[in-house]
Amino acid sequence: MNKPSQVGEIETLLQKLGGIPPVPEVACRVLKLVGTEDARLADIARLISKDQGLATQVLRTCNSAYYGLPQQVSSLSRAVALLGFKAVRNLVVIHSMPRRRAGTPTFAENAIWTHAAAGAIVARLLAVETRKVDPEEAMLGGLLHDAGRLVLNLLMPEHYEPVMRAIYNRTGSSTEIERAKYGFDHAQVGQLVLEKWNFPKALVHAVRHHHDDPAQLDPLPLVVRAADEMLWMLGFGVREAASPAAEMPPGLQRLGFASEDLPAQEERVRAAVQEGIEFFNQR
Repeated sequence: MNKPSQVGEIETLLQKLGGIPPVPEVACRVLKLVGTEDARLADIARLISKDQGLATQVLRTCNSAYYGLPQQVSSLSRAVALLGFKAVRNLVVIHSMPRRRAGTPTFAENAIWTHAAAGAIVARLLAVETRKVDPEEAMLGGLLHDAGRLVLNLLMPEHYEPVMRAIYNRTGSSTEIERAKYGFDHAQVGQLVLEKWNFPKALVHAVRHHHDDPAQLDPLPLVVRAADEMLWMLGFGVREAASPAAEMPPGLQRLGFASEDLPAQEERVRAAVQEGIEFFNQR
């Protein structure tokens, strides 16, 4: 396989492979509406209700233990009122993601989705703890930070499966492994994918740059990078490390965490992921 290095060449490759899987129209419209200043509760509820399957999934998951609402919610309007526009938008995205092909999930599909779900949970947790960014924005960034992997695996599973196994087994950094194989990495593909899906620019930027030098990152990509570092330390979507981390990775350090915080932080993260992971699998 050739090794394209520019976004235009990556786009050409993806088109040859069958194109980027679309996100349902309702999800695209909800994303656009939530990003406007005049978004209204009734408009968002009305949009979601146009897709009955999506509406049912959103209501079911907003009633899950993850959100801990005091009573069952039976209407989309009530769900939006209680959870907020961005939280409901996140539910729409979770249930609209083209996660896998038909049939039994493959090794790569399971690993990619586990990493994405844990990324959403951990990014939200870090945002709450540090107050650097909106927790719901961080959650979406954590969920989508490896959208490029998801799409590469959907479009060329026979090529990406061994790449994902190499990443899982920690034979090198994920970007190094992908560049050696293809000449580009999942962050570049993720940027293209989210642009095609019309996601907000700030989110596209976070996905594209979450592997960059932490010292150069804005708060959202920094929180996403730090969440990704934590996933690698604890083995979510990758094989657990052979030995505990000796010090905080650079992204977490820049957020203000020190080496002595590691044991307590790892305990909080494991508890949060264990509590929330089933929420992301309710489809």
